[in-house]
Amino acid sequence: MGFKVATDQPMGNQRWIELTIPGAQTGVVLFTPPGQEDRVGTFFNGSFHCDDLEYTFAKLSERGVVFVSGIEKQPWGSYARFQDPDGNTFVLSSR
Repeated sequence: MGFKVATDQPMGNQRWIELTIPGAQTGVVLFTPPGQEDRVGTFFNGSFHCDDLEYTFAKLSERGVVFVSGIEKQPWGSYARFQDPDGNTFVLSSR
């Protein structure tokens, strides 16, 4: 996805990982709060946008990103769902 690791440090028996997106002020934190372990491997309530979905889908697929759906076209735009190594599902969509 092009993220850069900004922080990766122990936090109790877990790790606190902060990812940055080059050229953006937005970041993503990977951490499971106590009592929410059952959420690992589920849907992420958010999405990532790109300017050219077909191009980005192809490039990420070449890099080994596992898409769980092809590109789906909707009246509001297009999207594809992908998984991280823990099975969490994310949405990549057109603007």
